[in-house]
Amino acid sequence: MNPPRRPPRHQGFTLVELMVAVAIGLFLLAGLSSLLVANVKTRSELDKSSRQIENGRYALHLLGDELQLAGFVGVSSSTAFGTVAPVACPATIAELGYTATTSPGTSNVPFPIYALSTAPGCLENVKANTAVVVLSRVSTNVTAAASPSAAEIYFQLSTCATDTLPFIVAGGTASNFTLKQKDCLASNPSALRKVVQRIYFVSTCNECGTDTIPTLKVAEYVNGAMSIKPLVEGIENFQMDYGIDMDANGSPDCYTSNPGSPPAAEVATAVCPQTTPAYDWTVANTNWSNVVAVRVHVLARNTETSPGWTDTRTYDMGLGTGVVGPFNDATKRHVYSTVSRLMNVAGQREQ
Repeated sequence: MNPPRRPPRHQGFTLVELMVAVAIGLFLLAGLSSLLVANVKTRSELDKSSRQIENGRYALHLLGDELQLAGFVGVSSSTAFGTVAPVACPATIAELGYTATTSPGTSNVPFPIYALSTAPGCLENVKANTAVVVLSRVSTNVTAAASPSAAEIYFQLSTCATDTLPFIVAGGTASNFTLKQKDCLASNPSALRKVVQRIYFVSTCNECGTDTIPTLKVAEYVNGAMSIKPLVEGIENFQMDYGIDMDANGSPDCYTSNPGSPPAAEVATAVCPQTTPAYDWTVANTNWSNVVAVRVHVLARNTETSPGWTDTRTYDMGLGTGVVGPFNDATKRHVYSTVSRLMNVAGQREQ
């Protein structure tokens, strides 16, 4: 009787088996590599889109906050004063647009909002065909009349019935400010508020000379000169439509892209029914003083290109510019729009 035979012991892999195993491994590695690359690309595009969304949202937030404060002149009603266009790049205090007189109803403050048709000399690298907007107000923070900063310009409002001037705008020397509070005591002068004038515009660069990223910037009147700083990168276009209150009730009755010279198609009676008495669209200063709301349009773009993407879309930027695009490049874009009310103008007209 023969004993059972043991199965043969494995002596290793054959060359064919090794080559098959290597081929399978390479196939799996290629699949995993493709998945990893796709995930990295998706994450990169998601990060770009997230930054674009945040930039667009933040730009609207900044502009909305500033528009709501535009025209603020302290506890007084701004309707007590006339309004004039400020000089965009003021060289003197008078060019800020504040003029106080002893005759009631003849003092002036600057328009809360005023758009420029051309970029002023104090701005550099302004992107063509984008809005350049001047916003004027005084600070919401008060400074004691006895301790102003010498380099700043301040607004002092009178609430005393015997003061001959309704307000004073002057440099930061305590002796310049003589207006009193409601009790009319010389020992109790009215508080001071810094004069705020800001110009919002789109620049062709964030760090000019280093990059070409379009950026929302602000030029602010500080210490007697305009100081420019970047706010939000990736903002490629910025436009506004202005809501005009034709019947003085605080609500916009008609929107125009240019209150200074409204296009006929935007203010035709078919679009803007006339009020009684009839509204006169030919007086630019009246139109600017009646702006009570603003439609803001911001075109935000990624700061980096997206390989394989071609931007064939068009973007609605409001009445004046209309539709822009397609750009036919590898940059993704999106329009963000909102309506902001000028509370210091509209709120005082409500009945």
